[in-house]
Amino acid sequence: MISRLLLSLLLMVAGILHVLNPEMFDPAIPFEMKNEINLFAGILEILLSVGLWIPRVSDLSSKICALWFLLLIPIHLYVSYFKIPMFGIDQPVFLWTRTLAQPLLFFWALNQQRSGWIISQQWRNVLFLHYEVNPEELQKLVPYPIDLHDGKGVVSIVPFVMKRIRFPFLPSVPGLSKLYELNLRTYVRINNKPAVYFFTLDSNHLFAVLIARLGFSLPYRYKSMEISKTKNYRFQSVDLSIEAQVGNEIAEDEFQQWATERYALITKRFGNDMWGVVEHKKWNLQTAKLIEIRDQFSPQFLKCNHFLGASYADSLDVRFRPFISITPSKR
Repeated sequence: MISRLLLSLLLMVAGILHVLNPEMFDPAIPFEMKNEINLFAGILEILLSVGLWIPRVSDLSSKICALWFLLLIPIHLYVSYFKIPMFGIDQPVFLWTRTLAQPLLFFWALNQQRSGWIISQQWRNVLFLHYEVNPEELQKLVPYPIDLHDGKGVVSIVPFVMKRIRFPFLPSVPGLSKLYELNLRTYVRINNKPAVYFFTLDSNHLFAVLIARLGFSLPYRYKSMEISKTKNYRFQSVDLSIEAQVGNEIAEDEFQQWATERYALITKRFGNDMWGVVEHKKWNLQTAKLIEIRDQFSPQFLKCNHFLGASYADSLDVRFRPFISITPSKR
């Protein structure tokens, strides 16, 4: 609510200034028809400010607002590069700070959506290794009610390849076309809904780690790793090596579906519980057999006991909705 209010006020003030005092923005407009452009920008920003509060058009307003901030980036680059004074200030630090703030405004607007998506990815070569963990010990480590399967606590080691990372209105992010990820996760129920809780998410791409930690408050860590799949599936990092054999049969048992068909995750941001919806089709799982594992990775967090099984998915397209603050019911 506060975030939406602040964005709405920003748009309203900017819109009014564009209409009533357009000469403030004239230096930034490298085109003729400056008055017309200022009038258009002012009316658009005022309409978007109001639209953020109208339920029927709030998501559309958020998307248009994000697109508007995106389209303004070239203008800000032009102003910063040529050191064009804005609001009577021409110091490069001020000009470039305004420019670098535009991507933040873009994501700020996208996060006002209630049902739209903010980032899409393709997951490839996904291997699930499931282990039984003592429920009482597991619950001590998880700040949410754990979801048991036949009375058993379950954790999963999940390595995979991430591709085609992109944001709305944009192509795949250059330099993020392919990265490796490894996570250790368990299963919780939040307000009677199944979800995933991550102990850690490791990746070999530092920029992706920073985006995930700062933008999504997820417990990412940077780590060198490799994944290959030729005859067998192989994963290698400093504290974990895996070799598995992928079968041709479909993994349809109830446990595998219980562990993978979860369309939400939960994390904490500044002490608040944040709920993230993940949109994707049903997993197309294949059988998998663990051949060998050297695991110094999971004991950093908890002790895995009996091995419950493995499964594999070749590809899955996913989209993340904006995280929302929730209040989990008591255990």
